[in-house]
This record gives sequence, C-alpha cells and structure tokens, in this order.
Amino acid sequence: MMMTIARRASLAALLLAGACGGGAPPAGEGAAADSSEAAPLTSSSAAADSVVLGQAAPPVPSEPAAQDTMLTRWTMLEMPSEPWEQSAATPEALLRQVRDVVAAQLEEPDARVLPTRMLSQAADTAVALLTHPNLADDSVQDIEFRIHMRREGSTWRVTAVDRRERCRRGVAEGGLCS
Repeated sequence: MMMTIARRASLAALLLAGACGGGAPPAGEGAAADSSEAAPLTSSSAAADSVVLGQAAPPVPSEPAAQDTMLTRWTMLEMPSEPWEQSAATPEALLRQVRDVVAAQLEEPDARVLPTRMLSQAADTAVALLTHPNLADDSVQDIEFRIHMRREGSTWRVTAVDRRERCRRGVAEGGLCS
C-alpha cells in the first residue's frame, strides 16, 4: 500500500504518541529525566531511566560532555507498550524484532531503513539504539529510541525505552525542537 508523506508523518506521530502513553514526565522533570547532554551517563543515571520495571538498566557508553544543541533530552516512555513488548533468544534478535514491528506500524516495506546499533552489552543486560530517520517534519529530523534489554532465563526482553529527537534547527526553550 502506497502512503503519502502526510499520511506517513501522521502515522509516525500516532505511533510515538501511543508509545509515550502520556505518563512520562516532561524532559527535565522528575527522577526519570536524563541530562545526558550536560554530563556523561553513569550507571546510576542509567538506572534512573528504567525505574518502570524496578530493575537497574546497564550502564551505557559515555556521551560527549558538551551539550549538543540539536538533540532534545532523553525521556522515558511508558511501559509496556507495543512495539516494546517483545522477547527473543539474543539481544540482537530482540532488536531486529522491535525494529520490524516499528517498521510495520509505520507501513514501511523495508525495515532496514530504520538503523539500529548496540550501545553496550553484558551477560544479562544490553542497550541498543533504534533511529527513525529523515522525518517529513520541518523541525524534527530524526527520532532515536534507546532500548534497555535484560535477559530473563533464556529469553531477552525490553525493560525500558527512552526517546529523544534530533532537531533540524535546534532545541527551543522548553526542550522541544524549534
């Protein structure tokens, strides 16, 4: 089914609104707000991102200390919410499943247009990045999802998801893309 750009942007907005669930605090408020742009992440700041399921998230690699004025702050999405309710035998397989579900919800015929990469991986935890690039929006260029995963027995599950936007013209006062 062929989609118009406006329809695709509308569907992307609906997917993101549904994933957010409206329950996460705005950027800069509450214990779950992460200022990874202002200071490098540590295992204690990463743990604040996954309070949803009461388990500490694995530490993620440090990000540059200098604030990137093109990125909004990470905000935690409400869990559980599809497409985040997935499980798989490995973190890589889980990341591919999540990517494929997101692509299907966007009616994207080729899921490979949504780039992914592992940020960190340990025996029982992993953190990955999923990017929805080149949005048909005049202020938001990309949306990035940081996906926290944990092994439970022989199965990997998503435990928390954070979201931020890469802005075309910068971040305005209030933390939104201008």
